[in-house]
Amino acid sequence: MRTIDLANVELLEDFRTLKVIHPRQEEIQQFLLGAISGYRSYTLIDLYGMSGVGKSTVMGQVARMISSAETNPAVVPGVLVQGSPEDVGSAARLDYYQQVLDQLQHHPAIRDRTKHLPLYVNRGKKSSDPTEWLQMRNAVEYALALLRVKVVFVDEAQHLLAPDPVRKPTAQLDWLKTLANRTNVLHVLVGNFDLYEYCHLSGQVVRRMRDQHFPRYHLDNQKECEEFVGALKSLLEHVPLNVDVGALLSRWRWFGEWSVGCVGVLGDWLVDTVDALWSAGETVLTIEALTKHALQPDQRARLEMEARTGENRVARAKAQSELELQRLLGTLAPDGKPLQTAPSAPSTTSASRGRGDRIERAPSRDQVGESANTSPPGKCPGSGQVLDLDVHRFTQSAVVHVQCLECGSIRKGVLKKDHVVCRDHEKLRGRSTHTGPRWVKHHEAGWKVEASAKT
Repeated sequence: MRTIDLANVELLEDFRTLKVIHPRQEEIQQFLLGAISGYRSYTLIDLYGMSGVGKSTVMGQVARMISSAETNPAVVPGVLVQGSPEDVGSAARLDYYQQVLDQLQHHPAIRDRTKHLPLYVNRGKKSSDPTEWLQMRNAVEYALALLRVKVVFVDEAQHLLAPDPVRKPTAQLDWLKTLANRTNVLHVLVGNFDLYEYCHLSGQVVRRMRDQHFPRYHLDNQKECEEFVGALKSLLEHVPLNVDVGALLSRWRWFGEWSVGCVGVLGDWLVDTVDALWSAGETVLTIEALTKHALQPDQRARLEMEARTGENRVARAKAQSELELQRLLGTLAPDGKPLQTAPSAPSTTSASRGRGDRIERAPSRDQVGESANTSPPGKCPGSGQVLDLDVHRFTQSAVVHVQCLECGSIRKGVLKKDHVVCRDHEKLRGRSTHTGPRWVKHHEAGWKVEASAKT
C-alpha cells in the first residue's frame, strides 16, 4: 500500500478537475468540432440528454479546445451562455444579449457600443420600446461579427426556448433561428429532453437544425457495458488514494446502476467520496465510503424515471413522424404493407349534400318499450377498462392510442400501475375520425398495431 501525502492538496485538486474521455463523449466532441470548423448548411444544433450524462462537460471541453487552437488574439472563437429558468420570452432574449456582450467587453469597440444602451447599462430596466430592443440586437450582431465568433454555446437551452405564454409557441425558436441565420454563427443548444420538443415546433427551423442525442450507457448492451467499465477504470486509476482497482471493477454493475449509466454522475460520486475521505484523513477508497456518499434511492429513482420518460418521448416522436411521413407519401409501412388513409368525412351542409345522400350511424341495438331512452348514450362501458396489452410492448412503441373493446372508439391508453387502461370516453355513435396508428385487438393474433383506419 502506497503512502498518501494528504498535505499535497494539488493531488486532490487535480482529481476534482479530472475529465475522463470515454467513447460517448469522444463521439459528441468530434461531431461538434467538425460542425464548428467544417462546412455546414445549418446554424443550430440541439444536444440533448438526461441530467448528469456529461453534456455541459463536453461543451466546456470543446470551447476550451477551439479557444486554445486559435492563434489570432483578435478572434474570440466561442461564447458560452447559460439559460435561466426565471427568464421567459423577451426576458430570456435580453439575458442572452447581455451575456454575449459581457463576454466580449474586452474589445474597446464593444465597450463603446454598449455604454449608452439603456437595456445593457440598466440591468433591471423593462422596456417596450422597439428602438431599444433593436439597438441591443444590432450590438450583439456587431460584436459577433467584429470578433469573428464561430459558435455560441447555450447551456440549459430549454429555458431559453421555453414557449412564452403571451406569444405563439414558436416565437423563441423563430427569434433564435433568425439571429443565427443573420450572423451565420453556429448555436449549440445544450439541454434536457424538453429541448428536443421545443426544437421541433417549427418546420422552417428543423431544416436549419441538426439533432444530437447524448445517450447514457445501458447495462443490457455488451458493447456499452465494456465502454462504461473502461471509463470507470480510468477514473479509479486517477483516484489519489489507495484503491484496489480490480476488486472495485468486479462490481462494475453496481457502479453502473447507482450512477444510472451516466459517467458524469459517476465522476461526481467518486469526487465527493474522495473529498470526504481526504478531509477525514483516510487514505483508502472503500465500498463503505462509496455507499455512504452515493445518491439516495429516491434521487436515483427520479433520475431513472426522467431518463426513461425522456428516451421514450423522443423515440415515440421519431416513430410517429416516420409513420406520418410514410402515410403522406403513400409509402410502405415497416411491415411491408401499404399505408391506408381514412376517407375524408362527408360534408353535412345542404349545399354539398345531394338529395340521395343520407347520414348513417354505426350499427347498434336500440332499446324499445318503456325503457327506451331518447337522450344521447352515456359513458361507454369500456371506459377505464384494463386491457391485456403487454405494458412493455406499449411503452416501447411509438403508438399511444388503443381501440376500445366495447364501442371501437380510438382513445389514448394510459398507464395505471402495471396495466394499460382505456381512457374514459363517451360511447362511439358513428365512425371514428382518428386516422393515425392504433393498437387493435384481434381474436387470434392478440394486440397489434394498425397503421391507419381500415376503409
